[in-house]
Amino acid sequence: MEGTVGVAELRRSLDGLLAYLEPHWDFVNCHMVNYLTDDHWKHFVPEPLRLELHTADDVNQAIETVFWRSERNSQQFPGFASFLAAGERQRLENCEQLLTTVEQLEQHLTPATHAPLSIKEFMSAKKCHEVELAAALVDKLVQSMSSASSESCFVVDAGDGKGYLSSRLALQYGHRVLGIDANTTNTENALSRNRKLQRAWNGLTERAELQSLGIIPARRGKKSTANQRDTSVIPPSLENYKTTTRFITTDLNLNDLVADHFDQQSNNICLTGLHTCGNLAATCLQVFHAQDNCRILCNVGCCYHLLREHFSQQEFFGNKALMEQQTDCGFPLSCYLQERQVRLGRNARMLAAQSIERTLATKELPNITLYYRALLELLVCRHAPHLKNELQVGKVRKFDSFAEYVEKCAAKLNLPWLAAVKEEELLSLLEKHELDRQYLELFYLIRMSFAPVLESVLLLDRLLYLKELGYEHSYLIDLFDAVISPRHYAIVAIKHTALRKQF
Repeated sequence: MEGTVGVAELRRSLDGLLAYLEPHWDFVNCHMVNYLTDDHWKHFVPEPLRLELHTADDVNQAIETVFWRSERNSQQFPGFASFLAAGERQRLENCEQLLTTVEQLEQHLTPATHAPLSIKEFMSAKKCHEVELAAALVDKLVQSMSSASSESCFVVDAGDGKGYLSSRLALQYGHRVLGIDANTTNTENALSRNRKLQRAWNGLTERAELQSLGIIPARRGKKSTANQRDTSVIPPSLENYKTTTRFITTDLNLNDLVADHFDQQSNNICLTGLHTCGNLAATCLQVFHAQDNCRILCNVGCCYHLLREHFSQQEFFGNKALMEQQTDCGFPLSCYLQERQVRLGRNARMLAAQSIERTLATKELPNITLYYRALLELLVCRHAPHLKNELQVGKVRKFDSFAEYVEKCAAKLNLPWLAAVKEEELLSLLEKHELDRQYLELFYLIRMSFAPVLESVLLLDRLLYLKELGYEHSYLIDLFDAVISPRHYAIVAIKHTALRKQF
């Protein structure tokens, strides 16, 4: 099969997404910090929705009905139900024609020869879920490429981090993997972690195999009978996993890097990356196109707020060092959106990375810090108006009241005027805006409902970029559980020479 969606359909889908978002760009790009100072509730929430709420109980009931219970036939809140339903229709999960399932892709790949193993040690449950599924998919892609070519394949893991994915590919699946990360500490930690994992590998795989059979293995630290029987088992080699510290650009020759670390040239490279940060995801797509020997791409991106946009000014970056290294733009990639000069904005990109699925599953309201920060901005406007929208407060921990929060902010930012604000004024502010806190919580959820729509624009732009370049075998795959792993879509692309058979 070719990619199940073509250029024309992707363009139509992007047109629909942008048309839906057009009235709401200021909404998705607003700062929650300014919720009170700029009266966000009045300016951004459509009037039909506001008119459905009359009391604090209405606000709480609306959250329960249209968010926690997801009722779309609500008689009490028809405006909210209709508004949210319209957004849900734009989400990728409800546009199956744009997605390819792992099962659909596997039908045209070489059958897997490695049995899946669930190894939970050395990583969180979330990371375990991601690594198991991503490694299994990469393995199937690599096996298919190897069966279609007389040459073996190397895997390059972009944004290797602590080596979670690369070490699994090397130890469990036996692939030769080069992990690349821009941070020297990350590459050193990845090697250290891999050495520990390698020493424990046989015991971990034994436990996983027993668990897959429904057998409860002995507690870690105690020798099992299987270990006593099989003392001749040799741990997997460390020689098939290497790391290097580089900043990836299209000028970085992956073939030369592989040759430097493995003393062997290769015309078959699988470029993968699990939650490649910011521009790196877009760069991986560009590297895949620029380098002929890069035959397979499997990429899951994240950190959309760190993307550099063509048509949006560069707003505040938390990671200024990363910003200075990024010279190319990561959005839009497709000619279609470039010609239209589409821009998102940093706040919209930050919103795109939030998880409405996890929020709904856990019924999680915003942290009290969000409300306190909005109150703090009122104090800024009252006592230091020249600093409006200028304070970068960041995380504030361990406080039991608004007064303590203000005290910590004053000390952290060295603001004598803030430290001098009397407790009576703080209490008066809290009392005056108590009802606003509940409205802020609902506002937060309404705004978050745009998150998957914004992410759809980013992901479809990337897929369209590949389609425009002629990569018929390029796919958008819903790889992970959205509640466990909010960034759960993978971009997969395969060059014709890497195919086992014509799709």
